[in-house]
Amino acid sequence: MRPFARWFTAVTAAVCALPGAPALAAGVPDARADDGSHVVAQTTVDGDGRVLDLTVRSAGVGAYAMVRLILPKDWTGRRWPAVYLLAGETRLQDYRGWSANTDVRRLADDAGVLVVMPGAGSAGFFTDWWNHGKDLALNQWETFTAVELPQLIDRGYRGNGRRAAAGLSLGGYGAFELAARRPGVFRYAASFSGNLNPAGPTGELLTSAIVASARLDPEALWGDRRREAARWEAHDPLVNADRLRGTELYLSAGNGLPGPLDAKLPIDVLPGAMLLEFLCGAQSTAMAGRLRALGVPVTADLYGPGTHQWAYWQEQLHKTWPRMLQVLAS
Repeated sequence: MRPFARWFTAVTAAVCALPGAPALAAGVPDARADDGSHVVAQTTVDGDGRVLDLTVRSAGVGAYAMVRLILPKDWTGRRWPAVYLLAGETRLQDYRGWSANTDVRRLADDAGVLVVMPGAGSAGFFTDWWNHGKDLALNQWETFTAVELPQLIDRGYRGNGRRAAAGLSLGGYGAFELAARRPGVFRYAASFSGNLNPAGPTGELLTSAIVASARLDPEALWGDRRREAARWEAHDPLVNADRLRGTELYLSAGNGLPGPLDAKLPIDVLPGAMLLEFLCGAQSTAMAGRLRALGVPVTADLYGPGTHQWAYWQEQLHKTWPRMLQVLAS
């Protein structure tokens, strides 16, 4: 364990003993990730006790991180595969976003899977931040999502090691990026309206703008785009598309023009939702072409008119859910 991580573990252990710190709730499993990360509190969200909010003390993130977990029926009877649903830019779409904006709870009722919905900071990008080259256990969101959390779910909540991931917007980037950088963690990865080419010209601008909008330093992510070009490209799913071979892939996006689901909204389509989908749609189209050129199988639903909003991601969840379950059962 790095010196900062050891310091963080010792300090937060003391903090947890202070009044007002997250209490160790009854029923929290005594399970730890390899780096010492563990659940310090869990809250029951619904009446039947199957939806839990977990507070994780993460050595990698250097802070508390939140996760919403849906347990299958008869959870104690066996071990279960897991569907990881990754959020978008999390000031608006945090770990509660999927359950608040889709019917994932209904889908989960008879699916026989754990549904894991992690947060990723205000704009964590599901990546380990460079932090200007300093050896800091801080904002290591790739480590949290692809290492610490799977270990905690498998060891403490009866996961069986079979996982699928789907994400929207930044979460779509996260699903593909983690599948590329951590082969074998996910058997299936789906990107809905993902920012899949952050090292590209428009992707660079979008990535830096998202980080800056969260009042964070864009260069703390992967460094200056010119001086640290290799680092940026190492975190770009399109550049590393060949590393996705062996993972079943799905991607979808609209083109930013108002589509049929926008017409059903009670408010006018926001220009930002159009622009974001236009940018992510162009990157998704390029990603589909890159994968096909490499001979990497991918299912692509580039559905034309549609903006950057939940109605489309709900539809995509329904399109991918049956296949995710099939892959997890095989």
